[in-house]
Amino acid sequence: MAKQRSKKRIAGLIILIILIILATALVVINPFQYLKSLAPQQVVEESTEQVSVPVRVLEVAQSNLQNTIRTNGSVIDPSSLDVYPEVTGTLRTLTVSVGQRVEKDQVIATIDPSRPGVVYKEVAVKAPASGTVLALPFVVGAGVSMQAPLVRIGMLENLEVVTDIAERHIGSVTIGTKADLTFKAYPNETFPAVVSRLSPVLNPASRTLEVGLVFEDEMRKIKSGMFPTITLYTEHLDSIIAIPRSALLYSGNQAYLYIVDETNTAHRVPVEVGLQVEDMIEIKEGLNVGDLLVTEGQSLLTEGTLVRVLQ
Repeated sequence: MAKQRSKKRIAGLIILIILIILATALVVINPFQYLKSLAPQQVVEESTEQVSVPVRVLEVAQSNLQNTIRTNGSVIDPSSLDVYPEVTGTLRTLTVSVGQRVEKDQVIATIDPSRPGVVYKEVAVKAPASGTVLALPFVVGAGVSMQAPLVRIGMLENLEVVTDIAERHIGSVTIGTKADLTFKAYPNETFPAVVSRLSPVLNPASRTLEVGLVFEDEMRKIKSGMFPTITLYTEHLDSIIAIPRSALLYSGNQAYLYIVDETNTAHRVPVEVGLQVEDMIEIKEGLNVGDLLVTEGQSLLTEGTLVRVLQ
């Protein structure tokens, strides 16, 4: 009897050990599944409502574009002339000063052509025409020669503005191109001008072209030697579609925009661009007057995105 009870006790222990091993194996092999089975089940309902993207739009309308070139220049007297001495020697006297009015045949300087051991009579330098002294490169006592001008005399009747434009702008500037001049001396005034001449050759060193302009100055406020800021008016387009440059996107070389329809849905539209002036750019094809153009938030859009237009 005692032997049978011992056998039953051993068998029961073996079964208990097997059950413990199986339970442990279930927890170790898939603990998360076990814990999930213990957690209460939650029913998640998916929202079918589409999220709208906030954007700002602009109604497309026709406008004008005026391209310009801004540069600096200088006022010169195109009729000025340089006076050269007829001998080489020492400048003994200089009877004029810059800005002084001189008359034709007036003595403006004397030169002593004497050399060591040889004495010559001083030679007078006379003004070849009436005008105003614009420049005196030499001072009394300096050595002068027949190769360097001694005095520059200007007529100051028809002043001219000269400037240089880059090679890429040459095709857009012609004789008759209009311009405006502004001067620091007259900050609230603008002087109309027009291109009167174009240099026939390009400067090979700077790759620029010299341009001459004549201007209106009835009060004769502008003086030779002044430095104006020049605005040249080049290409002008009327009644075109022009949009802010910031609204434009690119995919490779293809420009595109987003417009919004009556259902507040965004549509991607490929476009062809044209002239750009500062922050505005011409749209040649792909956009129509009256379209609602997305100007802010377009980088978050794709074809068919629902949008919310901000005021």
